[in-house]
Amino acid sequence: MSKVFLGVGHGGSDTGAVGQLVEKDINLKMAKACQAFLKANGVEVKMSRTVDEEDPLTDEIAECNAFQPDVAVDCHNNAGGGDGFEVYYHYKGGLSKTLAENIEAEVKAIGQNSRGIKTRRNDAGSDYYGFIRQIQCPSVICEGVFVDNAKDAAQADTDSKCKAFGEAYAKGILKTLGISVRQPAAPQQDPPDGTLYYVQVGAFYSQSNAKALVEELKAKGYPAIIKQ
Repeated sequence: MSKVFLGVGHGGSDTGAVGQLVEKDINLKMAKACQAFLKANGVEVKMSRTVDEEDPLTDEIAECNAFQPDVAVDCHNNAGGGDGFEVYYHYKGGLSKTLAENIEAEVKAIGQNSRGIKTRRNDAGSDYYGFIRQIQCPSVICEGVFVDNAKDAAQADTDSKCKAFGEAYAKGILKTLGISVRQPAAPQQDPPDGTLYYVQVGAFYSQSNAKALVEELKAKGYPAIIKQ
């Protein structure tokens, strides 16, 4: 099973960028949507946080390396009055760059413009961001929208819009891992003539055993009756 680590930027007393939106809140919404989509497609996922709590970068890095994922994505949003999505990858390229390209393509597909895929290096010539520099698998940092630009922040001002970003990230991750997106099952439709089809799951000589199975099925949400 493929494994993915999702960093969730900021949290607790660290709000991150603040403007039309609060960064730590939409980071979490996007990451949770990404997690759900990945899990629905058979990927094991670990998140650095699942609630609003303190989440130091050093803890994120340690948790990620202990998990030993195939790839890692840090969910952030931007500030500074700009406009659009951007994603940072390892300056040496490789699978980190491929991951950035695949996520960017999916984000553009939901209608958000892109400022591009980027690298940033420190004075020592290594990656500026610890999440990319210190994590031991290909990793990227996604910056979804600028929270202090009203027009750009509107791209993520509802739960459903944050979900779209998270699912776009997930689709880019899946493509990078070579996993095809599973199509959702078609909703079950009642036959036009109202016919019902029954499924028998057991036959017992003991009535107590039959009753026990009925209770178990009901507890799991399946209507059940005993027939002789």
